[in-house]
Amino acid sequence: MEPFMDAYLSIDRRQRGWITEQDLETYVKRNKLDPSMITLADIEKRREEHGPATLHPDINVIWENMALRDQIILGEETVFEFRSISSEEDMTKLSDSLKSFADRQLGGVWQVVIVDGSYWTTQTFLPNMAFQFELYGRAYLFWQTSEDEPNIIKT
Repeated sequence: MEPFMDAYLSIDRRQRGWITEQDLETYVKRNKLDPSMITLADIEKRREEHGPATLHPDINVIWENMALRDQIILGEETVFEFRSISSEEDMTKLSDSLKSFADRQLGGVWQVVIVDGSYWTTQTFLPNMAFQFELYGRAYLFWQTSEDEPNIIKT
């Protein structure tokens, strides 16, 4: 079901909960797919069978200002990456990996904080690009600070 939901969320880019033939045609062209491969009826049938897209059941939202599609992308990657953690030292690698993923998948420049315990924060972020959630006893904070790629100076 995950590949289907990924495709559906890619087609329903405006998070309306439904798609049109135009949405489907745009998706097929953008991804260079065979137009006869999938029909709108197939998409709608699967959508009815599986219901609306939701976050992973172990994720508890603390605060969000982000489209559900992007929350699902970040949440699912966090759950997936967390499975490779075996020590506290791995948490730095997890933070680095999640930041790289957000930069690559959602574009721009992202900040990622993983918190074990209480926290208070004041942030500046781009509109609709901040998400905080609890997963397995830790808080995960994501926010985008720039739509531009970083200009890294190499010496």
